[in-house]
Parts: sequence; C-alpha cells; structure tokens
Amino acid sequence: MKTAQPNQTFSSLDLPPSLQRIALRLRESPPGTPGEMRKIVLEAAVQPGDLIDWSDFEHPAADSYGRKLVFKADNFEIMVMSWRPGDFSTIHDHGHTQWGAVQVFGPAEHATFRYDEDGLMTLARWQMKPGEVVGVSHHLVHQMGNPTPDKFFLSLHVYGTYDSQENVTGEARLFDLENARIHRVNGGVFFALPETDYVGSEAGAAGDFPTHLRHMVELSRRLKKMKTAGIALPEGRWEEVIFKTFDVAQKDSLREKLESVIDEEGHVSDSIQWRILNHELKQAAAFQRQIEGAKQSGDSFMDYARMYDALICQSCMDSFMRRYLFFFQEKFGVDFSNKSLISLGCGTGLVEKFMMDELGLRFEQCYGIDISEAMINVARERIQADVGDILGLDPSVKTWDIAFSGLNVLQYLPAKKLDEAIGKISAILNDGGYFVGDFITPDHIRWYPNLMRAEEGDILSLRTPKLIEEEGINYQESEIVNIDFGGKRMKINYAGKHKRYLPALFRMRQLFGKYFEEVSLFDTGTLAEIPEWADSCSSTRYVVVAKKGS
Repeated sequence: MKTAQPNQTFSSLDLPPSLQRIALRLRESPPGTPGEMRKIVLEAAVQPGDLIDWSDFEHPAADSYGRKLVFKADNFEIMVMSWRPGDFSTIHDHGHTQWGAVQVFGPAEHATFRYDEDGLMTLARWQMKPGEVVGVSHHLVHQMGNPTPDKFFLSLHVYGTYDSQENVTGEARLFDLENARIHRVNGGVFFALPETDYVGSEAGAAGDFPTHLRHMVELSRRLKKMKTAGIALPEGRWEEVIFKTFDVAQKDSLREKLESVIDEEGHVSDSIQWRILNHELKQAAAFQRQIEGAKQSGDSFMDYARMYDALICQSCMDSFMRRYLFFFQEKFGVDFSNKSLISLGCGTGLVEKFMMDELGLRFEQCYGIDISEAMINVARERIQADVGDILGLDPSVKTWDIAFSGLNVLQYLPAKKLDEAIGKISAILNDGGYFVGDFITPDHIRWYPNLMRAEEGDILSLRTPKLIEEEGINYQESEIVNIDFGGKRMKINYAGKHKRYLPALFRMRQLFGKYFEEVSLFDTGTLAEIPEWADSCSSTRYVVVAKKGS
C-alpha cells in the first residue's frame, strides 16, 4: 500500500499519470472555482485502476468508509475513498476547502442540503453515474454513500485552498441531527465518532422530518454494522437510537413537512420535496422491516391490511359506497335477505359487514375472496372468506345471486384479462343475477389526493399517482407509503406500486354488454345515470350495475 508523504516534490511523485496530471496542473495554476476543478479532473481521464493502490475496503466497521491520503501539497490534498455496500458518510461540509471535486467510480448516492436558521433541509438526492464528477467547496453541505447491496467502488477526492493550509479539510462540520449539534473534525466524517475525535462542538439547528429520519436510519445502520463486527456499544445505545429513529413524537414534524408540500385539496405543491420525503420514508420502511425480522412477501398488503379500513375503506364507505349500495337495493328492487352474494376482492370485509348489518344480507349467504392473505386474515373476523382469484371462479362449484366488487378491484387485473374476468363473473351468477361494483374513470387522477388521513389522525398515507402506457394501454399507477403513529413506535409501511387499468367508459359498457343483458353506469357522486356518449363523470368514480339474462 502506498503512503502519501506531506509536501512531496513533483520529481519524486510515484503516482499514476492521471493523478500526476491533476497534481501538476494544480501546482502550476490553481483553479478559481469548483467548476474549474471539475474540468481539471475530467480532463485527467482518471480510471478506477489508477486508485487501486489506495483502496481500503477492509476498513474497520466503526468507520463509515475507507479514507486514504494520496498526495498533499501546501494548498491541496488528493484522497481516495473506498465504499463497501451500505457505507455512508454523515452530512458534512469540507472545512477550509475553497475549491475541489469528487469523482465516483460506481453507483454512488449523493445528497445536497441547505443549512440556515430554519435548520437542515435536503435539497436533492440522486444516484451518480460511474465516472461522474461534482465540484465541491466549503459552501457545499452534502452526503455520499453506497446504497447497493453487493457492489464495491472507489472515489477520487481533490480539495484545495487559495493559500497554504496545513489541513485543507480541517475543522469540517459534521451535522449531528440526533442531538441538534455540529461537531468539528479533522479526519473522516463518520457516524458514531467518539467525542475525543471532535476538535470542537456547537449547538446546531435540527433537520426537517425527512432529513432527520434519514440521518437516524444511517446512524442505526452503522451501529448495527458495529454490533455485528463485535464492537461494544455503550449500554442501551442501540435501543436508544432505534427508539429515536421511530419515535411517534415525530408526528408533528412530519405534519409540518406535509403542510409545506401539500395544498388544501391534498395535492402536491412541491414535487421535489415530495419525492425526497417519499424516498426517505421508503428507506426507513425497509430498515424497519429488517430490524424487526420481517420476511419479504409478495403480498403488498402484508402490513397495509391493518391500516386499510382507517385509511381507505371506512372513508369510501362513508363518502360514496353506502349511498350507491342503498341506491342499488332500492332502484333495482333487490331483497338482500333472500340473496346469496360473493364479494370479489373483499379486502377486510368491512363493506360486506355493512351489507349484513344494514341491507339484510345473511351471514351464511355472504362469501368473499381476495388474492391477499393479509386482507383475508382481517376479513375472516367479519365474514366467511378465503384467498382466491377472480380468474379461478368455477360455476360448477357454486353460483350466486349477486356478485359485488368494490373499490375498483377489477381494474387491478391486467387489461387483457378483464374480458375473461367479466365472463367468469357472469358464469357464476344465477339467471337474473346482478353484478354491482365501482370503477374509476380514465381521468380519475385529477381528483386523486396525494395525502390521505385516517379519521382519528394517527395514520397517514402518501400517494404518488401517475399515468403510464404499456403496449398502447393506459394505466394509473399509484405508489403508496403509509405511516401509523397509533402504536409505541412510528410504523412505516411501503405498500408498493399499484397499477389500475383505465378503459374508456364505452369500452366498459362493451365488455359487460358481451355477457349481461342489461348494463347501466351511474356517477357515484350524484347517482345520476351516465349517458352512453360520456367520457367521464364529475366524481371520477362510477358504478356498474349489470343484470344477467334469464
């Protein structure tokens, strides 16, 4: 391993040609700005192999990354950092540095921050491309790391000043968001440094919710690596940090952040901060599942199911489902007390319980299926239910008087399977039987809120919808993150991306008309019948009532 010597002369440099070009250029004509330094590094055409002699992938678990000095002159330093999977620096600046540049040779994650009297706020977080170079100075507050599970890579760092400086990166600020303090260090900007490594400390402003959360997650990950390596932590330290990371007292901080990025109608007003907030919540959700020992599951409702009623189903029941079910009963003269009903995609069984309690449906005549085992486990506390797939319906097993499908369940099917599903539904209905269910219009996204709250306010749901096209078919894809403050810890659930098919209303009429004798569409808001020429309706939700012929 090569060792850098302070104030080496250029005649004695034992460096790869690319690094020699950088050092010689800086000695002859120092750059005036970080942008100029970035250009110098790019022109030097550094390759990963040029840095390998200074790699330190075996750095101690207590160090947040490997750090080796390559060359030091009177007013600049060249260093190489080594990044194992999961390595992250703390949030920091660069001490006395007035111009500099960092070049990464792997999929590094880079975040920048703004620090002022209001605190520390994340400005951007993105994955850099191998070979990418960013300029740095003492004005830049940032964080770097390796977010990959299995890749190792190096990065080149050049820091300089206009005048001679013994330690160019000396007295760098390290932002300790756990304690709202700033520490000054002369070495690596590592997590969980002993106090003896600080050359000074001062009070600092706290971070906003996503910035503080990510800091605590990365601190927890570093402590976990230290524990795994057998490094003794102060008694109770691990438990303390985990408690702080998922402390329910952060609810007010989250709400303050949401108020700054969401308008009065529940829609995003600051898309950049919204993306940052969701990204940090997803990171925290993954870490929380890891430390709780939760197994990965293909069921996106595994944790979501217990939040579902408070967030979605009860509010939908109160706002439109109750009304259209009463409407269906009265307009079509349906006596639920002597009808059998199968619920397709029954979820938690809340709507079916309503039909039993208020519409006269008998318990023994109600049955639900859902592809989510987590949902079925909740539903069985209310109704008869099993895990099942609409496409697996078999009329030779049993037929029904009514098929119900709430909350646009059928639109979660692949578009090419919707015709088959409607055919299956018709097949398992008795002659004269009814299908009733609700759907969303192709322009539903104009209503769809980015923030939903449970009635009692302990559960929040962040939703990011977008329209996507696949093979000429339009879908509304919604990415969902839920946060529950109702327990001893803040529970963060990443429910994944949910894709819904958006057929035109005339197309939906065609599909049902293929298998049913009578088909009617009603706006869930007004319950007015939707004319055949209409492309949408005011509420962006509609009910299909289809009757099978005798």
